[in-house]
Formats: sequence, structure tokens, C-alpha cells
Amino acid sequence: MTPPSSESAKSRTSPLLFQAAVFVVIVVVTLIVFNVWQSWHARKLDLQSADNGTSNLARSLAQHAYDTFKQVDNGLLDLKERAEHDGFGAPQQRRLQKVMHDQVTNSPQLHGSFIFDAQGRWVVTSFGLTGAHANNGDRAYFQYHKNHNNNNFYIGKVIRSRSTDDLVIPISRRLNHPDGSFAGVVLSTLYVDYFRNFYDDFALEDNDALSLLLADGTILYRRPYAPNNIGKNVALGVLFRQILPYSAFGNATLVSQFDGVERIYGYSRVPHYPLVIAAGLSKHDVLSSWRKDTGLFALGGGILLAILLALGMALIRQINHSLQTEAELVRTRDQLTQMNQTLEELALLDGLTGLANRRRFDMALANHINHAVRYQRDLALLILDIDYFKQYNDIYGHVAGDRCLQQIGRLLKEMPNRVGDLIARYGGEELTIILPDTDLAEAMSCAKRVLAHVRRLQIPHEGSPLGLITVSIGVAIQAPGDADSTPVALIKQADTALYQAKKNGKNQVCHA
Repeated sequence: MTPPSSESAKSRTSPLLFQAAVFVVIVVVTLIVFNVWQSWHARKLDLQSADNGTSNLARSLAQHAYDTFKQVDNGLLDLKERAEHDGFGAPQQRRLQKVMHDQVTNSPQLHGSFIFDAQGRWVVTSFGLTGAHANNGDRAYFQYHKNHNNNNFYIGKVIRSRSTDDLVIPISRRLNHPDGSFAGVVLSTLYVDYFRNFYDDFALEDNDALSLLLADGTILYRRPYAPNNIGKNVALGVLFRQILPYSAFGNATLVSQFDGVERIYGYSRVPHYPLVIAAGLSKHDVLSSWRKDTGLFALGGGILLAILLALGMALIRQINHSLQTEAELVRTRDQLTQMNQTLEELALLDGLTGLANRRRFDMALANHINHAVRYQRDLALLILDIDYFKQYNDIYGHVAGDRCLQQIGRLLKEMPNRVGDLIARYGGEELTIILPDTDLAEAMSCAKRVLAHVRRLQIPHEGSPLGLITVSIGVAIQAPGDADSTPVALIKQADTALYQAKKNGKNQVCHA
């Protein structure tokens, strides 16, 4: 035979070269697509994480604002009730001043408390000084309550305190005379610095923002703090015009009208109070880690591509071996799964009787009680106890006692049972039967059948007055509407009924 020519050798190697070239192209395209998808997916996850973070932060700040203003409101209601009921006499003023001073002392967020008469004159303050000519009749909150005879809780814009020159948030309620006419205003003021200190404790980037606003868009506090931002109104912004009218809380990506920074905002209205929380994370900062990771992924992808190209042929040779190994692992996994299932089933069975054990009984009873409460169904529980079983063991021995338990267990399993019924060994010579969707009459009938079947076994027992093995049964029912029923309570009822059956002479059924 003549040796193959070079042309014939090339023709035989060409398909392999073509397949190798196709493999290289597939690897390159797959790696590029994967890197692009990985980058896109990581960006999506970072943005989603920022959405969740800002949403949770906004809700937390809303809860903090609610708690803060609720505490102040409770104090105002107390002062309002005292002032309207006791009046403004000298003894009453001293009492009010003490109460107001205690409120401010015990609440670090409170700047002060004040009571003004119908002309705006200072009557009582937490500072103890009223001022001979002090008058707050020109304040917006005073004019609001003077012109609105309602019981509304009023939160005003940030003002500068005339007593201490601090920036404060006024919170007030109207005082009325017994005839309903205007009697004045009770006021508490919150430090703006209280929110500043609280918001500054959050570990945020410089371009992140937290805002506490009135429902009309007026800023009460904004982080990063800038005094000229306090009191500004942003009601014409997208959040207040297009989002809050239709959604009380959520997320939105917006460009700030203050500094032009694009942020991922979480927003939330404060329940029961005209307040809004906005928490924004800079989108640029949120994606900074993603940008770094994307560069590293691109570099790693290039290195990986070179490695894959070098190991491509070796990888093909390993495929068959890997498949065989994988198939063996799958078989091993399936065998282990089957063994675990068998062990789980054995762990729920009583080794002597083959009935469900105490663990399975506890799990099933809890589930049945929850189902019965949810769907307003009856549930019956029977507890059986072998009469004079200790004497039986003493006379015939523990081996015979075990056989007796096994016979009764087989008897119960062979009796007609529904799909949801459960027979279990509760402990010692006590057995239980759970009967879903069973009322008292049906449960008593079932118990009497069990009683009769046990007697028919004709197991001799010299220690029993009847001369054979009998059982006593306690029956308990959970009827629809027993929402407070628990496994412990139902077991206790059945056990009490069982005790009564024993007390009444045994070989009988009693119900709770």
C-alpha cells in the first residue's frame, strides 16, 4: 500500500481544524455575552438593592418621625386637657409649668412648651418665664388655630425661637373656652438640631440626602445640612406633583432640584401626620462598586478567554470522563435521598407498635388545629389508656405487655380510617387518635367502637375485674369558633376526660 499523500492528510485534518475554529468562536462569543450579561445583571442588582435600602430607610425615618411627633402630640393633649379643664389661675399655672418643665426635661427633642391666651400673650412656659410683653399672636400657628375651630394637630414651618434663638419646629393645638370659643394655643417646639444629630448618625456618602418635609412640600430638615435650604418649598418637584398624590410610599429615581445630583429615592408619608420622608442615595455612588467590578470582570474575562483557548482541546477530552463522574454522583445522590426519606419516615414511627410516634403526633395535632381554626371545622382527639396495664405487666411480664400493645395497635390500624385520621402511640400504654372534621357525636361513636373491638380481642387479664384487657377513652372536641385552642389545651381536655373515665370505673368513654 502506498503512503498517504500530503493532500489526503490535509483533507483528513480539515474537519478537525474547522471544528476547532467553530469551538473557538463559540467560546469567544459566549464569554463576551456572559460578561455583558453579568455586568448588566450586577448593575440591576445594585440598583435594586439601592431601591430596597432607600425604601427601608424611608420607612424607618417615617417611623422615627411618627414616634417623635406622637410623643409631642400626647404631651400637647395632656396640656390642652389640663388648661381647658383647670383654667389659667395662679395655682393652675404653677402646676402647668411643672408639667411642661418635666416634659421638656424628659424629652431631649423638645426645645420648650408654651401656652398662649386668646390674644397671643404668654401665659405659661416650660422655661418658667412668661415675659411682660411677650406675644406670639403674629405666628402662623397662632393665626391658624384662631381661624380654624377644629381639633387638628398643627405642624408649622421652621422658625427661630424668640426665647432662645434656636431653629425649632412648632407643633400646636387650639385651646377652647367651655362654649367653644377661642381660648388660646398650646405649643411645643422641636429642635431642628435633634433631627440633624439623628440623621447625621447614618453612614451615608456625601452626595446622599435625607429630608423631612411637610405635606405641602416645605423642608423642615435636609441632610446634607444647609441653613438656606430649611423652609424652602419643593411642592413643584416631581415627587410632590406626580408621585405622592398616587402613592404613599415607594421608590423613584429623580434629579435633585438643589444640586442636580441624580438619586435613587425612597419616600414615605408619615402615618396620621402631614409629613413626608425622602431618603436618596446618589446613583453615581451606588454604581461605583459596579463600575470597578465591571473593569475587573473585563480583565478577568480576557485572561479567562486566553486560558480557555489554551485548554480547549483538553476540555473536550475530559467531557466524557466528567459526564461519567456526574452520572455516578447523581446515582449516589438519589440513593442518599432515598435513604434520608426512609430514615425520616422511621423517625416518625413508634418502634414497638408501628404507629405514629409522639413527635409525629405533636406535628400533626398542631397542623390539624391550625386548619380547624382557619376553616372553622370540628376536630376530635381521643386518648386511650389500657386499664390495669401495670398489673398486666406484673402478672404476665413486659414482653407480654409489649405484645398486648402491638395487638391493640394492629387493631386500630385495621379499623376503617379516613385519609386524615392519625393513630399514634402517645407514651407508655396511652394511644391517641386524631379525627379531623368530626363532631362530638361522631367522636363518641368512634370511641365506643374502639372500646368494643378491644374487648373482642379477648386478651386475658387476671388483674382486671372483667378478666380481659379493656381500655378507657377520653374524648375532646375543638368546635368552630374555639380560636384560642392549642394542642396543649386540647390534650389536657382529653386527658381530663380520660381521668374521669378511669375514675368512673374504666372500660368506658367520657368526653370533656
